[in-house]
Amino acid sequence: MSALPAEDPINPYRTHPGGGPRTVTQLRAALVAASSADREEFEADFGDLDLDDPEEYAALVRKWRHRLVMRTRPEILAAVAASTNPDAPRYTSEEILGEAGR
Repeated sequence: MSALPAEDPINPYRTHPGGGPRTVTQLRAALVAASSADREEFEADFGDLDLDDPEEYAALVRKWRHRLVMRTRPEILAAVAASTNPDAPRYTSEEILGEAGR
């Protein structure tokens, strides 16, 4: 199994909820490979986790799987790079949404 959350074949910016690292050890390894700063922040979050709150644990896993996707998916990295390009075209919400935005 890949250490990255599984892509949705229709939309590579979405992931399957159960995709990616399946254990804390796998998540740690994937995070350290992507960013040592992320790994340190994860450890701080994990250290503050309330072990009696399964929802808090699930939210922590979702947060860090999402961060992993943001740091490792080529499509997302390219989109972020393009968004910071000062020569890239800019659009207003009206131009994007048109009638749907009203």
